Amino acid sequence: MMHKSLGLLNQLSSIYKCCVCSVGSSGNICSNTLLRSRTTQVNYILWNRWVSHAYHDIQVADKPLTKILKIAIIGTPNSGKSTFINQIVGRRVFAISSKVHTTRARARAVINLDDTQIVFLDTPGVVTQTESQKHNLEASFLRDGEIAISEANVVAVIHDVGNRFTRGCLDPKVLRLLHLYPYKHSVLVLNKVDMVKKKRYLLELSDRLTCKRLSSPEKSHREDRTKLSEEEVMKEVKKQSGWSNFCQVFMVSALEGSGVGEVMEYFLQYARPGQWMYPETVYTDQKPERVICEAVKSRLLENLPNEIPYNCETQIEMFNELRDETIMAVVLITCPSTRIEKLIMRKIRTIAQESEAELRNTFMTQVVLKLVLQTVEK
Repeated sequence: MMHKSLGLLNQLSSIYKCCVCSVGSSGNICSNTLLRSRTTQVNYILWNRWVSHAYHDIQVADKPLTKILKIAIIGTPNSGKSTFINQIVGRRVFAISSKVHTTRARARAVINLDDTQIVFLDTPGVVTQTESQKHNLEASFLRDGEIAISEANVVAVIHDVGNRFTRGCLDPKVLRLLHLYPYKHSVLVLNKVDMVKKKRYLLELSDRLTCKRLSSPEKSHREDRTKLSEEEVMKEVKKQSGWSNFCQVFMVSALEGSGVGEVMEYFLQYARPGQWMYPETVYTDQKPERVICEAVKSRLLENLPNEIPYNCETQIEMFNELRDETIMAVVLITCPSTRIEKLIMRKIRTIAQESEAELRNTFMTQVVLKLVLQTVEK
């Protein structure tokens, strides 16, 4: 296509020829051209500009078009956000466990399908100030969800229907975020539907959580809604148990992978023309060292009781990638007391083996991991 475009441009530019060398120009007009009058000078200047812009447009048109879509994934702790993203990406990009707050900070997962790049903005479960202090969470927990939504093209709310105590309404903290950005294209993903025996109940739940209506993506973007103040938002949240501006509802089991493909097909419809944010080989914006630490942390959460693992810190001591692509790493686990150190020591082999298995799924290569314990008291 490029050589045909250039041929057309050369034909057009040959209309003007230099009166000295009689050679047409596909860039600037030949410098030997004799500009005898003011009118001729102006015409030549305009012609040069037109040719320059036409040449640039042809270059852009001949490049392969790419699309981009940014999706914010929000929800309460342990609703299955990271599991949902891992299923779509096809590898364990984010650490998961059965305990809350396994995801400690906002991170991105990337998947490329043909000409489209989809960037998932995974966020920690929305929490209050009290919950943040209880679990020794980073300050970013309180603002990461809001930052992700402001950046995203589409917002997906992951709602845990397996929890019979909370499934009847959207969490007030989630509703707050939706009210702060009412113009965003949002969808509701009912997760863990495999845990609901009466499937008919899912339809009733869907009606309740959407206030028995769905909005259109075009309407959500076009309507000029005034942004509410924090006080006004909280008043609205107290009145509602659902969100009336969802554009679609999906029922999935992220752990089993059922229904996830349908969600992905829906997302692809709303990709926009634009440059990719990351190279084709990138699947997350996290550094390998952080991925390793998060994997070990998740295994601590899974294997230790109560609040114990939340008080332990993980840190990379050594990271090395060998020629055969094998990854070798040493992770230092800092314990708050010798009692907890002894408790972890009993399960250190299991924690290391499970961490290695997770990391092999993440990096798609062999991983050799060594865990080292130390105590703050020492």
